[in-house]
Amino acid sequence: MSKSNTKNKKYTYDPKILDALVTKYGMTKVYIRMCLRGDNKSLTADKVQADYKALKAQFAEALEKFNNKN
Repeated sequence: MSKSNTKNKKYTYDPKILDALVTKYGMTKVYIRMCLRGDNKSLTADKVQADYKALKAQFAEALEKFNNKN
């Protein structure tokens, strides 16, 4: 009997961006993840989601720019 251990791939967030959001808002990682998942419906949750999307886009752009340099 083999039990497979699979990771939840539906909600995976960049840990560096999570750390930045925790520092900015002064909340726990659990709360930030809940905001990103959509469990919390508040103005703060909307701001967290918007900031995450912006940081993710900036991070992807920086990586693309770095890779195109070489």
